[in-house]
Order: sequence, then C-alpha cells, then structure tokens
Amino acid sequence: MSTVIVAVILISVIVCISLFLVSLNNRHTQKTTTALLALFSRLGTENNLSFSSQEILENCIIGLDGIKRKLLILNKIDNDKYESILLALDEVKGCSKKKVYRSVNIGSRKKEKFEAKLDKIVLVFDFIDNRQPVHVLFFDPSNNHILTMSDLEQKANNWEAILLRLLNTGVKKIAYK
Repeated sequence: MSTVIVAVILISVIVCISLFLVSLNNRHTQKTTTALLALFSRLGTENNLSFSSQEILENCIIGLDGIKRKLLILNKIDNDKYESILLALDEVKGCSKKKVYRSVNIGSRKKEKFEAKLDKIVLVFDFIDNRQPVHVLFFDPSNNHILTMSDLEQKANNWEAILLRLLNTGVKKIAYK
C-alpha cells in the first residue's frame, strides 16, 4: 500500500513541476509578444501606417498598409535587440514562399545516406534594383514545433497570395501610365 502512495506522490510532484515550467514558458512568450507588439505599433505610428493585415509569428511581426503599399517587418534578434524593415511594394519585383532544405546524414560510416530535411519556410522579397532579397521567417524547427509547420506554411501561402495581388496591381498601374 505504501508503494502506491509513494508513486502517487511522485507523479503528483512531476505533474506540478511540469505545469509550473509550462506556466513560466507561457508568461515569457506572452511578455515577449507584448513587447514586440508595442514596438511594432510605435513603428507603425512613426511611419504613419494603418495596417489592413498583420501577422504575429514567433519572433517576428509583419504588417501591411495596403493603401500606402508598404510592408513593415519587425524581427526580434536577441533579448533586447530588434530589426525593423519598411518595404515599399513599388520597389518589390516579386514575392515567393520558399522551403529551404538541408542534408542530414542518416547512415552509418560504411553506408552514408543523406536525407533532405526541411530547415525553414520563408517569404522572400526580390527587388527591382537587384539589392539583397529580404527573408521573412515563418517556420524554423529550432523555434517552432513540427506540428505547427502546416499552419505556418498556410500563413506564408496566404501572405504570398495577398502580396502578389498587390504587386500585380502595381505593375498594371505603371503599365497604364
């Protein structure tokens, strides 16, 4: 009988510790997201933007001002370091979702086998003036759980479709001028 009581106590302690750690992680995530949103909102106000669409990702927020044809991207680099990019869609040549793969050795020394493993899903912006493309990270296995991959890929697809429509509209306006 005493072993059952010890087992129940042990399981209870493990469950309590797990719940405490999950709670700490959720608070940290919420604190990070709140700080990211506050900075994003301030940058939007400073640039006189009114967002018609926005997406909150793990360490990034993107917002679209469809009327002004501008996209604001805010990336969290470190604990207190952020990088913001303001893209004028008139300068963007193309936007595409890309899956980046890496090779993983799954064999032994004698029989080396390599398998392509998804490394990340990004939205890539190419520019008319051929400057370096800008990448917006939607999925990274080191930051995102594998079960969120299909949802994040769908979000990247949606953003690609929205932005391609806006880019094509801009091309039509230039052609008519």
